[in-house]
Amino acid sequence: MIDWNSNQTRVALAEIRSYTELYGRGSRVVRLAYGYRRLRNAVYYGLQQQLAGFLRRPPLDKSRLHILLHLRGGLGDCAALWVAVRALRKQLPQAVFHYYSDSPDAVRLLMVPDEQNVILPRLPYRRAYDLACELCLSFKTVYVNLPRVEKLAPGFMPTLQTSLKRQQALHFFLNDNYLLDDALGRFLYHRGASRLEAVRYLSALDFDEQETGLLPTPILQKDTSKLGLRTPYITVHSGINASFDIGMKTPLKCWSHENWETFLVLFKQQFPQVQVVQVGGKNSPRFAHADVCLLGETSVEELPAILQGARLHVDGESGLVQLTRWLTTKAVVLFGPTAPCLFALEKNINLSTDKCGHCMWLLGAAWHTCCALGYPACQNMQAHTPQEVLKVVSKELA
Repeated sequence: MIDWNSNQTRVALAEIRSYTELYGRGSRVVRLAYGYRRLRNAVYYGLQQQLAGFLRRPPLDKSRLHILLHLRGGLGDCAALWVAVRALRKQLPQAVFHYYSDSPDAVRLLMVPDEQNVILPRLPYRRAYDLACELCLSFKTVYVNLPRVEKLAPGFMPTLQTSLKRQQALHFFLNDNYLLDDALGRFLYHRGASRLEAVRYLSALDFDEQETGLLPTPILQKDTSKLGLRTPYITVHSGINASFDIGMKTPLKCWSHENWETFLVLFKQQFPQVQVVQVGGKNSPRFAHADVCLLGETSVEELPAILQGARLHVDGESGLVQLTRWLTTKAVVLFGPTAPCLFALEKNINLSTDKCGHCMWLLGAAWHTCCALGYPACQNMQAHTPQEVLKVVSKELA
């Protein structure tokens, strides 16, 4: 756990800030570029919200608190952030929670909408809510109606006031968290912290970063009989997220196609009675030695039930791995450019090598497909051999 108030931490954060401002000290062009970005964000989001206030102002019951949570990122981000959502839910049990996600289907995998949980198709007018927050690597309060919160949830006020104070102290990161979340992520990585560490600190919520649980029964009992699954089976996933546009490049955090095929051949030789089921989107490469290929053949809502029925899930570090936090199924996870300290779940079997460190976020969005050291493939991922992965899988299935 990071001591956010220590001199060492404060100096480290000041160092990150100085790096982002370094070239601007002697360059008017750079300073103007940063100024333009801040102005653009203020105007864009300001106008967007003003327009939403006219067109999408939600009708809310004023006798109850209404909380808006913007969960940024994909399925993996939402699955991890659900720990913080549950903690906030416990603090405000009578409130109505409204969820907007950059990946709306992800929220549908985590909860069943009801009168206290509403999934939104688009970002609404945030000032219509009593509390509106953005969550990803950080936790940012976008708007709060303090008199209403104090009136309807006085017991929550100490937590809220602590959270706002901490957010103010780190306002440099939060003022443009879309730009600086990468820098915050590297800060967490170099301290061996979990990706939820900053969320816990900035929200002032008390939760276990390794918390696990089970998804609601209606989600886990989706009918999968038509898919041709036969128990026992394992699921495998290339590591490519369904929304990822890979073009001609394979993401660095994916195991090579050759390694996958070799692993599956060896696996079927040792476990001929265990069905291999490949899951993922249409953009994933097909594995010739999988018994059942479900690429692009299933709805997103069926994924939890499919994974829940598996003896084991084998994958790179992906959204499906984060989803196993809320399933009984274990995952064997191959880490490459992403760091286990940030993303690994203790319930899973996490395989990691250290051929060159972990380069996530170093090149902005390009880190997905471009190695910071110029290698054509991630050296950490290449170090995972099919034989070694099979040994781990065999032990779990024994």
